[in-house]
Amino acid sequence: MNEYLTLEGQGGLLQVSLKNDWIFNNLNTLQETLDEIEPQPGQRVRFSCGGLKDFDLAGAWILYERSMDFEEVGIETEFEGFRATHFKFLQHIIDIAAQKEYIPGFYDRQPGHYWRNGIRKLGENTIEAVDSVGFIARAVLDGVKRPSRLVIGETIRQVHATGAAAIPIVMVICFLMGIVLAYQSARQLEQFGANIFMVDLVANSIFRELGVLLAAIMVAGRSGSAFAAALGTMKLTEEVDALRVMGLNPNQILIIPRVLGLMIALPLLTIFANAAGLLGGAFIGATVLDINWFAFTERLAFTIDVNDLLVGLTKAPVFAFLIAVTGTLRGMQVKGSADELGRLTTVAVVQSIFLIIVADAIFTVVYARIGF
Repeated sequence: MNEYLTLEGQGGLLQVSLKNDWIFNNLNTLQETLDEIEPQPGQRVRFSCGGLKDFDLAGAWILYERSMDFEEVGIETEFEGFRATHFKFLQHIIDIAAQKEYIPGFYDRQPGHYWRNGIRKLGENTIEAVDSVGFIARAVLDGVKRPSRLVIGETIRQVHATGAAAIPIVMVICFLMGIVLAYQSARQLEQFGANIFMVDLVANSIFRELGVLLAAIMVAGRSGSAFAAALGTMKLTEEVDALRVMGLNPNQILIIPRVLGLMIALPLLTIFANAAGLLGGAFIGATVLDINWFAFTERLAFTIDVNDLLVGLTKAPVFAFLIAVTGTLRGMQVKGSADELGRLTTVAVVQSIFLIIVADAIFTVVYARIGF
């Protein structure tokens, strides 16, 4: 028929003898040549490959694709005469098609493939959510048991590690945020001669939202990742299994102290964050807006009440719980490799920050509804 194949009909069999070079450089010509093969109804197609000189993956792709075209319309196909060095290319294509559920056409998926994937993914996420709830429930139940001196000591250590050690960085961030808020609000308020109201804006923003939010985000990046990395490393080195062998409860020894420690530390960090944010606002007031320290504190006492302080402080334990549970959960899920440890540590930080933002939005709506 041409330089790449010859056809020979033998009753119910159409013999397609391949020859010369079936390689990428000849791809267009090869495709046109294969498209011209039209077996009679009821014929089988046999690709005889003994005459091939050179063969690569591109040639294997289009040959496999054409054979699947025939199979789709009920025409049986078979291959014979492959050299071992050539057949490996076709076998590779067949293996990929089997794994990825290919049908005729490059990378075309079977009908319903995405629906099946979506349903499977939904099921996996549901199972993961149930496992997470079970993990939290087991940790809480273990936490209400009679605490040991070991748990109390570890909790105190976690308060220091997650709270006291984080005070400098949290205060610096909130001090700078107070400067930003004060300076940006002053640019707008000075147009109306209302510079003194900068105190109201900074104080309410820091006490009700930014103080606790910034502290929680910093803790999520600092302590949430540390929880996941530490527990993940213990899983990889089988230290968690060793605790079980010793008759100790990993939830009570490893999880509860971290959760309780962070729930104690974050409200304390929030107080320092609030103070640093106010100091930043007062600094800009004194140096840029001619609002001295006395005027700043007088306006602060007038505009802020106990409710504003409590709004931020009541969010802190919830944020801490979300951070600690997410970090410890992802850490305990590590298995198999260091790559998994790095991936789940990243997941712990991202999910913690996401949950903090979601919880903060819910708090804001609820507090606005009840007038708190």
